[in-house]
Amino acid sequence: MEKYDEEIFEAVADIVASALEENEVEISAQGGKQVAEFFMAIYDALEAKGAPKGRYEVYQDKNEEYRFRLKAGNNEVIAVSEGYKSKATCLKGIESVKRNAAAEVVEE
Repeated sequence: MEKYDEEIFEAVADIVASALEENEVEISAQGGKQVAEFFMAIYDALEAKGAPKGRYEVYQDKNEEYRFRLKAGNNEVIAVSEGYKSKATCLKGIESVKRNAAAEVVEE
């Protein structure tokens, strides 16, 4: 994985653009670049200070199925997976979450 995930910066740019649009403010390409550089500097500073990072923990439950839990940098459990029959399929589940994490939010 690259140090700066382009999808994250594209998402940040979309959020900033949306907020600016709602407030009827225009931003130039240079301004957008400055926002991205600002977030990169924050990322670098947090990384340099050893900011806690989230992690996936793989474990076996009482039924001997493999599960993973996603924990935030503060050690809080964010999500728990379904049960998997093998560790390999559990690891594939983690990869699926990583690939699909940028999915849109839909309220039902």
